[in-house]
Amino acid sequence: MGFDVKGKRVTVAGAAKSGIAAAELLAERGAHVTLSDARATVPDAEPLRALDVRLELGGHQPATFTGADLVVLSPGVPSEQPVVQAARDRGVPVIAEIELAFRWLRGRVIAITGTKGKSTTTALTGRMLEASGYTVTVGGNIGAPLSAQVAASKADCSLKLNRMAVSWKPPRASEARKTQAQ
Repeated sequence: MGFDVKGKRVTVAGAAKSGIAAAELLAERGAHVTLSDARATVPDAEPLRALDVRLELGGHQPATFTGADLVVLSPGVPSEQPVVQAARDRGVPVIAEIELAFRWLRGRVIAITGTKGKSTTTALTGRMLEASGYTVTVGGNIGAPLSAQVAASKADCSLKLNRMAVSWKPPRASEARKTQAQ
């Protein structure tokens, strides 16, 4: 049994590259997606509308978060926001975009974290693996968002991940159990 979002109400917070990629991935997998952003406009909204992604722009509405079955945070969205905490208080699982994508990725992943040198280390690791004959993609801060790479991932592919979101605050233990059960 895998991670399934078909028919679930999912709120994605943050409509930059990673949030848009997460919203598209979720919609393609059958979720009822709301993409929420504090900005009044989102570039390239038409492809999202074509996937029936609901856009909530100009601020985050508490009911959108507390009424969701799952909340996905883009890397730049603070997990301490009141609407996110309200969702947690209602028992709604809250995960990062990187975790969402990781649940569906095929192949091996190398996650590179730290304070300095992540992009250089990620690029170097990718090139070394390619030179060794591996099929490689690089994602995170120096490539496409991880959610945008799920469909093309395959078992014989290695993905190097450079993402500050790797170190996002982990969910409480009770929340982690809920997301694992889904």
